[in-house]
Amino acid sequence: MTRRLQVSAAAVLVAAFACASCAPEQRASTAGTPVDGATGPAPALGWTLTPADVGIEGGQFRDPAQGSDTDSMESGSISDGTTVVTLVGRLDGREFVDATLVGLDIADGAVRWRTPADDLVGCGEEFVDGQVVCYRGTTGTTSEIFTVDADSGESSVRDAAFPVTSLTTADGHVYASRAVREGARPTVSRGTADALDADWSVQFDSTSPADAQFASTLHTEHGIGLFDDGRGVFAFDLDTGDNLWSRTVPDCARSGTASKDGAVRVVRTDCSDPNTIVGSEIVDTDGTVLAATDSVTLQQPTFDAPSEESPLLLGTGGYRPSNPDPVWSDESLVWAVPPDITGPAAAFLSRTGLAYAVTGSVALLRNNDTATESALDLDTGDALWSRESGAFAEVGALDGDVATLFGPEVLRGIDVRTGNVVWDIPTTALDDEGIDLQSWPMFDRVGTDSIYTRSLSISALRAT
Repeated sequence: MTRRLQVSAAAVLVAAFACASCAPEQRASTAGTPVDGATGPAPALGWTLTPADVGIEGGQFRDPAQGSDTDSMESGSISDGTTVVTLVGRLDGREFVDATLVGLDIADGAVRWRTPADDLVGCGEEFVDGQVVCYRGTTGTTSEIFTVDADSGESSVRDAAFPVTSLTTADGHVYASRAVREGARPTVSRGTADALDADWSVQFDSTSPADAQFASTLHTEHGIGLFDDGRGVFAFDLDTGDNLWSRTVPDCARSGTASKDGAVRVVRTDCSDPNTIVGSEIVDTDGTVLAATDSVTLQQPTFDAPSEESPLLLGTGGYRPSNPDPVWSDESLVWAVPPDITGPAAAFLSRTGLAYAVTGSVALLRNNDTATESALDLDTGDALWSRESGAFAEVGALDGDVATLFGPEVLRGIDVRTGNVVWDIPTTALDDEGIDLQSWPMFDRVGTDSIYTRSLSISALRAT
């Protein structure tokens, strides 16, 4: 008989307040307990907590990276492998009130600290110098940098040297972009929480006006920096800030996203209208175009770990680098548009590709119109398997050929080449109120553990 391991609210709060400012004692991870209803070699449950367990009765968990200024409807956490930091608060319409950053011991779920965190626009996804780094204020002339010590929960606030439009963290550094005013070019800086431009500041030759429709974004995943202002995409070296390549007038682009190998998917747009898609391309770190297509079908997998030997999935075909013609093509790799959908929604669906993940030589596809999921062999363009699936999911981790799928109703491992379910955990075993049908959970691999965060629970899973 299996049982669910639930850490009591009393236990975690006593642990939190008994030594709120002390450096935490390092403890070995508790052994996992099988989850009720789990099948196959599913990860075991180390611990799970509700918002009430961390001191916010009636609250919901959210992703610190998405901030607390408004309700992002996205759950999540950040961790250094010892402390897990998540955001919890209560909903008041679209407002997220009583926002609190909470530090948890990854070993046993004990609450280390709680720190008020109202009005945060966003936080970096990695700790810097043992701190969570966040910011406030994007619409005025000043911004604030807000930091929390990951050991003690002690917070501090300082004025930023410039108005911040985006902030992220990577490899022990803070990256920030500043607002464009009075004709100045957009600028990205690298530094510390105390001095955002301590290392360098670099300007980009953007043609996007300061009041452009698209807000600028800043990304530092997979070893390459990307600044996107809605009309142009600029890639830069994370160490020096040097501009590696760009796509702007007369080759406008937006929505640059890096894959695991550092190559970047770019959406090419009409310079006079960023909403008009004219194609897409995949660009290597040195600016070499590996593949390009004029197809308006966009494949934008949220998990992108392609094989070096297989064709690249782009538009409705598979491409070899430097070859303009596809190795194979399949015009059905796009959502069908139901007859009762028209206007902008129909235009969006008509160009949205089915791929939600690329894992080696396999693309995982989902067709919401037919409620099916399937897999495509990128070497040949042939279907590997297909089945009915009414539950939406994404890939959170890949272990060999076994991908961990997570979503509002899904937490399971599947063999990407066969479609066989290797293991499955019912999400109702973690919380059973169904609120995540209207929000989005998150699955993060942290060393040998995994953190699965939902609106009403945060859980540590141990590999068995």
